[in-house]
Amino acid sequence: MAAVFSQRFHHWLDQRLPKAREVTLNQRRIFIVPSKTAFAAFVAIMVLFILGINFQNSLIYAVSFWLLALLIVNIFYTYRNLSGLTISAIGIEPCFAGDNASIEIAVSCAPKQSKIALQLGWDKHDTVAFNLLQTHSVHQILTYPTEKRGYFSPPRLTIATYFPTGFAVAWSYIALDMRGLVYPKPQDYPFVQQGAASDLKTEDGIEIANGTNEFGGVRDYQIGDSPKHIHWAKYAQTNKLYTKAFVDYGSHDVWLDWQQLHLASTEAKLSYLCFQVLAFSQAQRQFGLKLPQLTLVPNKGEAHKNQCLRALALYGLDDV
Repeated sequence: MAAVFSQRFHHWLDQRLPKAREVTLNQRRIFIVPSKTAFAAFVAIMVLFILGINFQNSLIYAVSFWLLALLIVNIFYTYRNLSGLTISAIGIEPCFAGDNASIEIAVSCAPKQSKIALQLGWDKHDTVAFNLLQTHSVHQILTYPTEKRGYFSPPRLTIATYFPTGFAVAWSYIALDMRGLVYPKPQDYPFVQQGAASDLKTEDGIEIANGTNEFGGVRDYQIGDSPKHIHWAKYAQTNKLYTKAFVDYGSHDVWLDWQQLHLASTEAKLSYLCFQVLAFSQAQRQFGLKLPQLTLVPNKGEAHKNQCLRALALYGLDDV
């Protein structure tokens, strides 16, 4: 029953308060009810009123009606403290799955207005309290946990106030039309060989030992070396056998190739590739990324790193 009611309530909210990049609070968007303190105050007023009737005391009557008027006027001021506020979506910083997303939101009001004791956020997560006094616009950074890669849109947040006396609470549900990227959680798998290359780099490329094309120097003779590779001129000078060493040269480029990964699941592959992208970027090494139906040519730098992380975050998702 509770689940059905919650579903209907959220459906009603979606129709009444649709998503928007910027929301200005008015009577259609603000909800207000008496607080627990107000109910306690109302009970006290009723007790005073009954005492006034019993003792025929005009002073007790006056205090009772004054407190009742205070409760009623307080509702107006509590509503007024939210009315006219504008909440705007600024942006969401990219993060990794499992981390908290940083959500930047602007809250502003008219220059001649002041807003006091405002609360913005989610009840079970991050909530900030602030005022709009000398400055009539503030940027607030809220955090919300992420669970999976792809695009992340924060749920409806709540802005509320108990100002001025705490006898009433006014609030509104804000659905901001904003989303941010969540990258796969980086995970290293030491047994996976990916993007491996020789340890030695030269101007001609990556030097691959035991090659056949280019002369790479001489080394001590070892049993089994081909007689064709013996350096006879060196033998004539030193009366000691040496062997000619040859090397090949490969490209400096390193490829992070999806097809070369022997991991069980798609998410495991994406997590490992994400780890590799971060590692190569930190080392300022040039690398390329090969995914099914997508190839990013070798490059390096912040823009290339972000392009690769974005491709990993959105891989296989329909909502791109």
